[in-house]
Amino acid sequence: MNVRNFVLSFYANAADGIHIQRLEKPREAKEFHTHVYFQIYYIKKGSLTHFVENYSSKLSAGDMFIIPPGVVHRIEDDEGISFYSLSFMPEIIEEMSHVASFAANFLKQISSMGHIRPKITVPADEVLRIETLIEQIYDEFQKNNLAGGEIVKIYTALLISLFARIYFDSSNELPLPKSEDKNRLMLYCIDYIKLNYFKNLTLEDMLRLSALSKGEFCRRFREMTGDSFLSYLNRCRIRKACERINNGDKITSVYSFCGYDDYSAFYRNFVKVMGISPAQYKHNAGKSDVI
Repeated sequence: MNVRNFVLSFYANAADGIHIQRLEKPREAKEFHTHVYFQIYYIKKGSLTHFVENYSSKLSAGDMFIIPPGVVHRIEDDEGISFYSLSFMPEIIEEMSHVASFAANFLKQISSMGHIRPKITVPADEVLRIETLIEQIYDEFQKNNLAGGEIVKIYTALLISLFARIYFDSSNELPLPKSEDKNRLMLYCIDYIKLNYFKNLTLEDMLRLSALSKGEFCRRFREMTGDSFLSYLNRCRIRKACERINNGDKITSVYSFCGYDDYSAFYRNFVKVMGISPAQYKHNAGKSDVI
């Protein structure tokens, strides 16, 4: 399969590593392709089907998706579709990290995920806010006024922060593979942990999700990850804690964002995984061994 890789200069009016357009046809997106940039679609009206890897979802008004660089996907549109396409280069993440660390961390996280959700539904009480913000980005980009580029990036950081919150709060999980494909079920569970590490996940949750017996799940999980469920979950949480510490977050505030109810449990697991305390890790400026 010949997969085209789009660059931002494909859009003649792209500026400062960002571009937005309002469309009624996906144009070149109907064939499988990738980008060197992030891309967000927001559906204003009508519907389209989004294909990512072996998954697909039908999006209608109020639905969104975000695709990191290098992810193969395509679109099939229906009649009456109208949507916004917002694209921006990965370099913008560093700019965002100074004013919107949550948005920047979200972009880094989805870039490292094994699976990308083909659809996120915006809650009804957030639709007006999201649409207003996207339209403001579009208007500023079209006008090209003084400081317009800066305003577009600020609005974009705000949009991604809202989108990230919806993404993590959403119940729209990856489509569950067929139950007879046990290897894919295990990969699904592993990605589920990566997406939901901050929640109060238990082994019982994984057993319900996979519909496997405890013995079979634990055996297959260890074969695929080299860890028990709990050890793997803690590694995911500590990895995210290290990212937050590296981004300047206070140690005393990190643990609650990473799924721990109290600091002592966080501290104990941090030392177990990293071999040093959170304070020592921060002092070493994140130069400890990668986990």
